Amino acid sequence: MATGKPTVTDRSYKFDFVGKGKIWFIVSTVIILAGTVMFFVRGFNYGIDFLGGNLLEVKFKQEISVTELRKVMEETGYGKAILQSTASDQYIIRTVPITTQEKTRIIDSLDKKIGIIKPLVQDRNVAAGFSKQIIKYTLIAVAISIAGILIYVWIRFEVRFALVAIFEMLHDLFIVLSFYTITYREFNTTSIAVILTILGYSLNDGIVIFDRIREEIRINKKEKFSDLVNYSVNKTLARTLTTGTMTLFPIIVILIIGNETLKDFAVGLLIGIISGSYSSIFIGSPLIVAWNNRFQKYKK
Repeated sequence: MATGKPTVTDRSYKFDFVGKGKIWFIVSTVIILAGTVMFFVRGFNYGIDFLGGNLLEVKFKQEISVTELRKVMEETGYGKAILQSTASDQYIIRTVPITTQEKTRIIDSLDKKIGIIKPLVQDRNVAAGFSKQIIKYTLIAVAISIAGILIYVWIRFEVRFALVAIFEMLHDLFIVLSFYTITYREFNTTSIAVILTILGYSLNDGIVIFDRIREEIRINKKEKFSDLVNYSVNKTLARTLTTGTMTLFPIIVILIIGNETLKDFAVGLLIGIISGSYSSIFIGSPLIVAWNNRFQKYKK
């Protein structure tokens, strides 16, 4: 616990986030390096859209909801299969590459628990349909996000804040990707949706802290910059933690009662939101101080 240098108006703070900046950087570096190592050792655990697999189009003897079908697929061991309704009693089921025996087991299970009409409408192997396209558009989305954030924060604040915001966003992106490589959790189109969602969320807390820092700079021009940053982060800490906690509540509910697809989305969001709050508090604040210390025009 540290105490900032008081001025006429007491700006003491409880936690010295800036002073322990090296610790926070080391923690993030270790996680990202571990993720990078695992990426080169075994890569991502790509899902159906990246690997291709089997496509079954099944007509059932009765109308069935996607929730009911998902439950049966989960019981069979293929809860992450892609389900697409073509009629109230007909579905396309896409799975990872499976053997003839595994396919037979899925069909028998569906027939026993729901009832299907044979022969199947479709039964064929499919190539990885969207992998290159998904990666291409994801990279474009990331590039547009970075450009938009740079312009927005640059106009509203200064270039130093814009660059720190981009660093925080890239930090969160690499933390989430490292989570997927370390845990070897399936990486699929849901994971891409998580990444794009996090890009927007990542900036939220940082902007609040930046706004507070800017206000403190305006009214305390003689105060040491690191103390201003520490004070600003401490003043916004309750808001940051409250926002993050409230956001996590529905995600935790989904993890408890959701199906496999929803759980995939929720797990990624959980890691992304935690990382977003962490980077805003522990990464961005020491980084903006380091920037100030590096360039003479900002030194105080």
